[in-house]
Amino acid sequence: MNMGMEVAYTEPDATRILIAEDSPTQRRIIKTVLGRAGYDVILAEDGIKAVSKAFYENPDLLILDIDMPRMNGYQVCRLLKDDYRTSHIPVILLTGRDQETDKFWGLKTGADRYVTKGFKLDGLADTVRELLAQTENEPRDAPQMETRADGGEQEIDVLTRVNDLLDRKLFEATIINEISKLNTISEDSSVTISSVLSVIAKVTDCYVGTVTLLDECEMIVHVHNPVGGTFFVEAKMRAMEAAVPYLPPGSSIKQIEVITDADPGFIEGENPECDAIRSIYTLPLNARGKNIAVMTLLSPRPDAFSEEIRRTMEIIENPACVVVDNARLHEGAMRLAITDGLTHLFNHRHFYELLEHEFQRTNRYMSRMALMMLDIDYFKKVNDGYGHQVGDEILKELAEIITGEVREVDVVARYGGEEFAILLPQTDTRQATAVADRIRRKVDERDFITPEGKIRITISVGVVSFPECAVENQVELVQLADAALYKAKETGRNKVIACGRTDEA
Repeated sequence: MNMGMEVAYTEPDATRILIAEDSPTQRRIIKTVLGRAGYDVILAEDGIKAVSKAFYENPDLLILDIDMPRMNGYQVCRLLKDDYRTSHIPVILLTGRDQETDKFWGLKTGADRYVTKGFKLDGLADTVRELLAQTENEPRDAPQMETRADGGEQEIDVLTRVNDLLDRKLFEATIINEISKLNTISEDSSVTISSVLSVIAKVTDCYVGTVTLLDECEMIVHVHNPVGGTFFVEAKMRAMEAAVPYLPPGSSIKQIEVITDADPGFIEGENPECDAIRSIYTLPLNARGKNIAVMTLLSPRPDAFSEEIRRTMEIIENPACVVVDNARLHEGAMRLAITDGLTHLFNHRHFYELLEHEFQRTNRYMSRMALMMLDIDYFKKVNDGYGHQVGDEILKELAEIITGEVREVDVVARYGGEEFAILLPQTDTRQATAVADRIRRKVDERDFITPEGKIRITISVGVVSFPECAVENQVELVQLADAALYKAKETGRNKVIACGRTDEA
């Protein structure tokens, strides 16, 4: 046989191995080793021909040298692993490079094995056999390759594929960068998450995008195009249904709070183009081993979320998940910093910040505001007689009573111990006193159910308003409210005393 001719072994139905190696000697040696093991060997002397043959020969496994002319092994591996038609083919990098950095980069390009040429080539067949055994049960989507009219092999425009890969990687990197930059856009998680959905909507055919935060039972809805009222309502319901399998045990659709940034004009009336939801794509977002959210994209267009769009979503899933998770963790940390752990009301420090802000605003705009200080009567006897656990349950139930009797604009806080504070913007003394007495009566009439049985309690309330009570700052306002509360305690408890008034509620 003429040793200068590189003729492949051609056993019928043999496993096909493509070897890309620029050294004729190495090619012959590797071909001989694998041919003796019963493999059908295909040869390529550079990276360009390796890519071309990978497409029209459809081999079962590739062995690539790294240092080859025209296109090196790293580039060949990355190109083939990035194309869904060849990504299933196992790749062995067989090279003289033995540095850890080379191995790291080789595996990062998608290679399944990294083998240095210093090892005995007799072991190569075993490595091939082992890798093929591991991948034989994996699904394969082999491309249907065409041939020329004369029966010859179709030439693959490898450089075009390389350019397409570079364009796609640049596109993906740009999207990832745009999403990653949103990590610091806002302290409000809903604003951050809506911005993520906005970026995704720009690169997909998504009209409405949602992210349902599972532990928080919140759904952030971003509307990218005018869809009309019917489509908007249906989109929210379909997104909720998509999230149901991922909700924590005991949670339901009814508990999901919807937050949207929708332009009112986008969700009013009807849009003939959006007469039905024809495409929906759902993606669970996983962080630290658990599902934290579910992203759902909806479109009126059929087949809106093509295979290419789905591959793009797989690329941006991780950075999107990181931004969503960071947003919710940051907001959760902020919430913990300003919230009382027992009652889930604002704590003393944050309440004082809000009070200072409201006092300055009221003074600046010559408006009005009221402050209530509320305290449970003889609460020490409850703790001493029934235990602190019972006392804690009463504090939590009292917090619910108070929040149920005030407006959303009002601010309720646990001021300390059994004392609560309520800030009421745009409220005068008479109005605040009426609210305080309504709370007092609710408490007086309530049977607090505890493991120790029914318990009855009463409260005392001090009320002060500004500018009806002339004060210079919020500190003096708190002092007057405390004085009114002290007077209510001193004059019999279970009553409301307003600063500057002699009558009792």
